[in-house]
Amino acid sequence: MYDKYFTATYEDGARGEVVGGRYLLDCWGLVLAIREEVLGLPPLPSFGPIDRRDLRSSAKAYAQYSDLMPVGPPVPGAIAAVIHGGLCTHVGVVVPIDGELRVFEINPIAGVTNMRLIDFERSYPKVKYHRDRDLSEQA
Repeated sequence: MYDKYFTATYEDGARGEVVGGRYLLDCWGLVLAIREEVLGLPPLPSFGPIDRRDLRSSAKAYAQYSDLMPVGPPVPGAIAAVIHGGLCTHVGVVVPIDGELRVFEINPIAGVTNMRLIDFERSYPKVKYHRDRDLSEQA
């Protein structure tokens, strides 16, 4: 179910394009793809291409989806937002695997990985989970 994501290559601003036979995603692109394609959740805004070093654009995009998606417990489909210095610097998506909640993420060094929630939280200074308003019944 998740195999195709492990073949993805990180590229800033990529939203699932296939170029030269490579499947391209950035962290937000991975979140969008898994939420829609695997979990069947409604689409979220793509925010267009945002370079991970463009903190102003990242902050603006985070403000938009955080207004739509309240902070809550980690549930399938929730966005795991990494907060550093008050800014969202990275995102992942919470998924159920073998009865356990894990976080899928992608970065330029490691590519796509998935890890237990506790390991994801230990890897970053602060993590907030944003859920769809209707996911609260699933928690």
